[in-house]
Amino acid sequence: MFSCRARAACASRRCHHHLHANDRQGLARLCRYGARGALALERLSRAEDGRIAWRMKRPLPDGTTHLLFTGLEFLRRVASLVPPPRANLTRFHGVFAPGAKLRPFLVPQAAGAGEARVALEAAARKEPQKERTPRVDWAELLRKMFDFDVFACVRCGGRRRVLAYLKEGGGVGAILEHLGLPMAGAHLAPARGPHKAARC
Repeated sequence: MFSCRARAACASRRCHHHLHANDRQGLARLCRYGARGALALERLSRAEDGRIAWRMKRPLPDGTTHLLFTGLEFLRRVASLVPPPRANLTRFHGVFAPGAKLRPFLVPQAAGAGEARVALEAAARKEPQKERTPRVDWAELLRKMFDFDVFACVRCGGRRRVLAYLKEGGGVGAILEHLGLPMAGAHLAPARGPHKAARC
C-alpha cells in the first residue's frame, strides 16, 4: 500500500491520495505529477514578431491573455525559478524558526528525547552562550562566493591581518599619497549595447 500522506513524497498539503501497490496507472500518474516541469510547455508559443508568447491561465482585468518576452527576458524569468544551491526551500519564521527559544515547547519531540532535552538545557545554563552576530564579515563572504582568501599573501604564503578600518576620506587620502598610489578612481569607458548580430 502506498500512501501519499507522507509529506516527503507530496508537495501539496491537500493531497490525500492512497495508491495500492498494484495500481500501476495511479503510480504512473503520481510520478508524472512529481516529475512535471516548472513550465507548462503547451502554453508557450512563438509570436509573429519572433518574441516568446506565454498564455496565462486566466486573463488579466485589462483583457491581456498573453505575455510577450524577448529570448533574454524569458531566460531571465525562467532562471529566477531555479533555487539557490544548498538552500532550504522551506523556511520557518517566528516560534517555528530553528533558533527560536520556544520551539522545543511547540514542536513534538521523539520518544526518549525528554531526558536529552533536560540535559541540554542544564548544559546551556552552565555554559554562557556566545553571542551570535547576524552578519558575516567581508573576507568570509569573498571566500565563500569566489573561493578567494583575501588574508593569504600571494608572495610569501603567510597570513595577513587587519590593522585598521579607515572610514574617513582624509585618512585614506593621506595613506594613498604616502604610498604613491593614485587618489582618483580609474576612468571607465561608458557601457555599450550588444552588437546588432547578437540580439534575439
